[in-house]
Amino acid sequence: MLFLKDVKADVLVVGSGAAGLRAAIEARKFGVDIILVSKTPVGWANNSLYSSGVLTVPQAGLTTQQYFELILRTGKRMNNQKLVKILAEEAATQLLELREYGVELNVRGGRYHTTGPNIMQGAGLVQPLVKFAKAIGVKMLDNFMVFDLVADEAVRGAVGFNVKSGKNILLKAKAIVLASGGACQIYRRTDNPARTTGDGYVLAHKLGVPLIDMEFIQFFPIGLVEPGCPMFMFPVPPFIIEHGVLQNRLHEDIAKKHGLNPEFIYLTDRDFWSIAIAKEIDQGLGEGEAVLLNLPDIWRVLGEHRIPQFLLRLSGSFPLREKALHVSPLAHTFMGGVRIGENCQTNLPGLYVAGESAGGVRGANRVGGSTLTECIVFGARAGFNAAKYAKNATEPSLEKPLVKEELRILDRVRRSTHLGVEPSLVKQRIKEVMWKYCGIIRTERGLEACVRALQDLEAEEVERLHADTPRELMEALEAINMLTVAKLVATSAKMRKESRGTHYRSDYPQQNDREWLKNIIITRRNDEVGIELSPVPTTGISAGE
Repeated sequence: MLFLKDVKADVLVVGSGAAGLRAAIEARKFGVDIILVSKTPVGWANNSLYSSGVLTVPQAGLTTQQYFELILRTGKRMNNQKLVKILAEEAATQLLELREYGVELNVRGGRYHTTGPNIMQGAGLVQPLVKFAKAIGVKMLDNFMVFDLVADEAVRGAVGFNVKSGKNILLKAKAIVLASGGACQIYRRTDNPARTTGDGYVLAHKLGVPLIDMEFIQFFPIGLVEPGCPMFMFPVPPFIIEHGVLQNRLHEDIAKKHGLNPEFIYLTDRDFWSIAIAKEIDQGLGEGEAVLLNLPDIWRVLGEHRIPQFLLRLSGSFPLREKALHVSPLAHTFMGGVRIGENCQTNLPGLYVAGESAGGVRGANRVGGSTLTECIVFGARAGFNAAKYAKNATEPSLEKPLVKEELRILDRVRRSTHLGVEPSLVKQRIKEVMWKYCGIIRTERGLEACVRALQDLEAEEVERLHADTPRELMEALEAINMLTVAKLVATSAKMRKESRGTHYRSDYPQQNDREWLKNIIITRRNDEVGIELSPVPTTGISAGE
């Protein structure tokens, strides 16, 4: 397979959400050449765009130390304390700096907010960053999938293709920032856009870069799963929950039954709420794998002239005044990811990671609104350090044997016969397996079944993936990445024999600090996957020290 084009940059940024854009802007400040690539049109169809646009910071009575403790407490102290210290100390300054890039920030309830049209509240953050990055000379490649990173003793570049034209491009780079988001598309119910398939995790994993905390996935507790309704599998806004009653099919109040406080459902207690709802469904007290959200008083409380857009859109197709909505937890955010140090560096020289692609900051659960803040703080750090590294690195040289190996799977998928398997079918199988066996409630027996099912899927179908078009090729490679991530999640979940944060084992329902205050680290070595435990530092670092 011949490359139609070679492209060279000092720093290659993979991903165009908040973390990738912030990294590109920071790196460009140092006068280095930047290329930012995105599997979608730049700045679109990513989690940052579809977020609530909320960024939490230490303010409004919350000191830096209190914010630090809040992140650790919510993360069940599985967090890398050095990384949390950076987040707490740099959040306020970094967020204020966003205004220099054209981002309009509003302060409500002690948190920063951006706004956007309809369900894209994060557009007020992402789109100004895109505009600013272009203005300062960041080069961008839309609709481009990075299939593999090329490295020897350090990163040398990446291999990818245009998902519309199919044209191959070899990207030579002195440094690379991975900021391609999470992998919640491995679950049947998720609020993540379609392209969040764990590409960054797999790119790093194939090069032997360690992953951390992959068993922890946060589920958004209350997502709309009412068939036929607009905003299907979309998080229900907090103001609606405040005036509603969450019930099982026996009309029991789930919050009261499980001793939950609605005040903390979105900030710190997403894990408790998701587990409680999953238990109701698992015990046969749900309706169609869902529970019911009854809104008896919301119309009276809000008044006919203050009905939010969310309710107006729903009421056009659903009798909200007479019937309750079906709701369910949705896979929302990966807590783990590529293990990084304080400068967003990995153990591979020249490779930096930020945003949801990185692990260590969030621990076993996260504070609502903290991920966008993390993207900005560590996106800037990754860009700064990648640019600093690139300025002192030698010109990248890619040897043909390295590149040839990276293209082997691409060729196999493209040459597959008409007897091959459609990628969409493989993706759906992965989603079903993970939702059934490795969702919110987990058991040893279920996790063993999950691993077996994924192995069977790999042997029977993944090896026969077929693609006729560039888009189908992207789908096939995403299916391979999803399967890899799913196996890593299931393997980590099987190893952790306790319940902590977003990882709930009904056969080990208690948190066990004595044996399990440890991070699970997964590393690929010579085509074998190694898994080990690493004690979480408990040195009591304080923010501001």
